[in-house]
Amino acid sequence: ADEKLADASQLRVVIATASFHVVDGVTITLRKIMRNVKSKGGKVLLLTAPPPGGLKEAGTEHVESIPMLSCCAGQSDYKIGLRLGEDICEKLKQYNPNLVHVTTPDFACYAAGNWARENNVPLIATWHSNIHDYTLHWGLVGTLLRPLMLMYFKAFYQAIGVTYVPSELMRRKMIGEGFEDAHQGNKLEVWGRGVDVEKYHPSKRSDSWRSKYGFNSDDVVVLWVGRCVPEKRPDVFIKVMTHLTKKFPDKVKGVVVGRGAVYKTMTQIKNCVGLGWQNSDDLPQIYASCDVLCFPSRVETFGNVTLEGMASGIPVVAADCCSSHLIESGVNGYAIKGMDSSGYEEAITILVNDSKRRQSMGKVGRERAERDFEVGFVMSQMTENYLENAKKPPFKAKSLPIVCCINFVMLLECPYMTIHRLGTLQPKHWVGICLFLILSSIYLYGGDDVDPEDRSYSWIAGVCLATGAQLSGAVAKVLFKLYYKLKLRWNQIAINVIAYVCIILLNPVMGLAAYSFAAQSLLAPLSILNLVWNAVLASVVLGERLSKANMVAYVLICAGCCLSSYFGIHTHKDYTYDELMALFTLPLFKFFLFLELAVGAITSYMIYVGEKEYPPWIVRIAYGCLAGMLGGNQFLSKSLSEVISFALREDYNIILTPGALFLILGTVMVLISGLRMLQKGLKHYTAMSLVPIYQGFFTITMIASALVFFKEYEMFNKKMAQAYFFSLLLIFAGISQMQPPEMDDATDIRKDAMEKIV
Repeated sequence: ADEKLADASQLRVVIATASFHVVDGVTITLRKIMRNVKSKGGKVLLLTAPPPGGLKEAGTEHVESIPMLSCCAGQSDYKIGLRLGEDICEKLKQYNPNLVHVTTPDFACYAAGNWARENNVPLIATWHSNIHDYTLHWGLVGTLLRPLMLMYFKAFYQAIGVTYVPSELMRRKMIGEGFEDAHQGNKLEVWGRGVDVEKYHPSKRSDSWRSKYGFNSDDVVVLWVGRCVPEKRPDVFIKVMTHLTKKFPDKVKGVVVGRGAVYKTMTQIKNCVGLGWQNSDDLPQIYASCDVLCFPSRVETFGNVTLEGMASGIPVVAADCCSSHLIESGVNGYAIKGMDSSGYEEAITILVNDSKRRQSMGKVGRERAERDFEVGFVMSQMTENYLENAKKPPFKAKSLPIVCCINFVMLLECPYMTIHRLGTLQPKHWVGICLFLILSSIYLYGGDDVDPEDRSYSWIAGVCLATGAQLSGAVAKVLFKLYYKLKLRWNQIAINVIAYVCIILLNPVMGLAAYSFAAQSLLAPLSILNLVWNAVLASVVLGERLSKANMVAYVLICAGCCLSSYFGIHTHKDYTYDELMALFTLPLFKFFLFLELAVGAITSYMIYVGEKEYPPWIVRIAYGCLAGMLGGNQFLSKSLSEVISFALREDYNIILTPGALFLILGTVMVLISGLRMLQKGLKHYTAMSLVPIYQGFFTITMIASALVFFKEYEMFNKKMAQAYFFSLLLIFAGISQMQPPEMDDATDIRKDAMEKIV
């Protein structure tokens, strides 16, 4: 502690953060703090991960770091601080700080905090991002990671005397989650955020800017500002704008400012304009020139975007859990409860129809921003917090459980970097890796153990027919897309005829015939080839560009399909009609049906309730699971194929028996119900986000029904089962890799924005 500190001019602060080079709410806030401290004569040294180019700003030092996986961050330029290094520790000793401020719970910030404890320097923290809540939008993996992340974060912040959180709302939430611990004695205190009310001002509204993008004076322009990643809830914006542009086709327009995986989808909505990432000098004009700000993110700690919209004099429609401390619903905007989009649609519709309400709400919001959130006052509060904590004795935690967490997590550095480096490989490298895996598997396992005299090669015909069936289906889909691009009527008719022949005749006939030559478990993984054929044909015929991630996914899927065909069951049993009917009475099959009914009931309830109670990713998985499970009951198609084969060999009248008629009806119902449920899901979610889930559950159900109904598990030996399982892992790894094409990295835009801020 430095009790002799007279004023802020004697401050020597160290700020440790993760990615200072990325322009986001955290770095903008830190730059404001640094300017305020320096304006009062104090000094600031900032520790951060190096930017992609390695350029070091004045007053910063670079720590060792590792890249954050883009699937978690939504963009590829975020990094995680790993350790300080001996040279940084030496510079800290020379700098002799009287306060250390950590902003991110990464390993470098932990090391900075540890250095402060060892050198008896006061330590504080600020909370900027609800990272553990981001995992709610990362699917099943995120659900498993969340409790581990929460445990680590709590241990991290409980070891720090004071953590400043952005609002009382956030403070109560974090206390409820256990971040403040009476035994440790740490405290959570509120320090808000500020906005430059001179920079963000209603006077920045520009008619010429509106005209530039085709907006008339009486149009209502709805604005999105922020990263276009799932945790920010762009799905709500997409649904709202799709609904409003249909309801008010000549009045409601949209503007999207940001970048990320969902940017392209957002800007493809009718009447929506995408501006990409904008620097801080252009944002005030954009805010003021729009009419309503839609900000549905439920993971914000404060809501800087909400505050900037208020200062710019426009009403804000935002999630109540993050913005209710800023928005008085019905006065300066609307704070929306619930997960679905209906509340946003209703609120924005009210604002679209009432220009006076928009103006009055914008005026009230502006007045509150000026009164309570002026940036100079708020940043001076943090400088005073620095001064106050620098005078106090350093906080001594009663225990440091975080040490165990850190040591365990550091062990994961090697596998983490392995995953990252795999993500940087080119598709040609993946081809080589998959060929190596295939050849190694064949060498180690060598296929089935069937006696050469009993070996049948009819399975090859089955595989070829199944592959052809998937190809014909993909050809039909691509031709349906091509139909709308052709201008000549006769060309459209010809394309339509070919497409319908493929989808109505070739696809079902070849698919059904394949079951007469091969085991169902052998053919099941090949259903995934539909995704590969569709992508390849769309690229060749329609000129659609394949992303690197999807090319890698298709290589993995093809490798898995090759291995599953090689290591699958190559024997084929012909069934009589009576044998097939007897299979329906097996106890294991009855249990399988009961399990399907239970899963179907649960997923149906989730779909019925929808996003009012469940996050979007859960509802999306429910749609994909139910559709895939319904369509994947291909034991009916296989049974029908066997009945037809038996009838052709023995007695045509078998086709007219009740059992055969049941199989025909069941096959048709399974096909229609699965596709119908998939179609309903595609009304709410993009094909790229839903179809891989559908295909995954389709394949799982198809394999499970084959193993249970036809007892094909009895035909596997140990080596075959191991290799077959490995091939399925490759296929599902490919499915999980599939994603919409990422936007450009916008490196030049980021550099320009950083220069403007500096």
